[in-house]
Amino acid sequence: MSLQSGIKKNTMTKVKFTLRHTGYCTANRAHTLRGVPNQTIRFYATIGIIRHPEHGVIVFDTGYSNRFFEATRQYPMKLYAQITKVFHQDGEDITSVLKREGIEIDEVRYVLISHFHGDHTCGLRDFRNAQFIAPKRAWNDVRGKQGIAALIKGYLSATIPDDFRDHLRLIDFEHPTEVDSILGPMVDVFSDGSIRLMELDGHACGQMGALLNTQPDPTFLIADAAWLEENYTQLHLPAPLTRLIFSSWKAFVQSLQKVHAYHLAHPEVQIIPCHCEKTLRKQSPELFHD
Repeated sequence: MSLQSGIKKNTMTKVKFTLRHTGYCTANRAHTLRGVPNQTIRFYATIGIIRHPEHGVIVFDTGYSNRFFEATRQYPMKLYAQITKVFHQDGEDITSVLKREGIEIDEVRYVLISHFHGDHTCGLRDFRNAQFIAPKRAWNDVRGKQGIAALIKGYLSATIPDDFRDHLRLIDFEHPTEVDSILGPMVDVFSDGSIRLMELDGHACGQMGALLNTQPDPTFLIADAAWLEENYTQLHLPAPLTRLIFSSWKAFVQSLQKVHAYHLAHPEVQIIPCHCEKTLRKQSPELFHD
């Protein structure tokens, strides 16, 4: 398939990007990088704040909130909280994070949802005026699931707004607006080159990433296509044990290979794995005082 974008590079709309977090869970570094020593590390639940000159404030994922603890209070969802130790404090929810950036929650016009794992959806109910944009395959994989079926998918249905479907735009990568030679089919959200979405399948069914046209160089939000910088720079795979929590190990490896290849072809692009502390510290050093 050959599909060319009709947008000329010099006419593409620029956006501004800020990376923030909503707390973290702990993980074993030996699970994230095969063969390294055991070490407890922080997996920050990051959110992306995008400022578009025409479409206003757009958020990429919503992270943790106190709803995580509410949604995992009873079994079987309590197993989620027992397996994943979450650290979230008052003032770390997305409403508070946005307010510190001078943004009221009702100003947000669009929320991009990379996939439907709980650490990406706990802030969704805070948005009353936004349109939700999510990958079609990811939503179809979890919608209607409850109990054990939802737990297996890492899906906390209690974090999804009651009127979610009324405000949902599904992205179907079988009908792209362009095809990148490395990343494959892409959908240009606003048809202006500012935010282009692509499927990064494997960690979760239908997971999507976003390529932002930022200054001076683009920013590539890859969600959980890699957990740490070393995963995509060195093509260093996670430990085999982690296969148990992936939707498809084969698809995950293929997505990681695509990100690795894109990194090699475009070293100027800022690549953002959503849980990498090293990346968060580089992007937002003002958040750390140690």
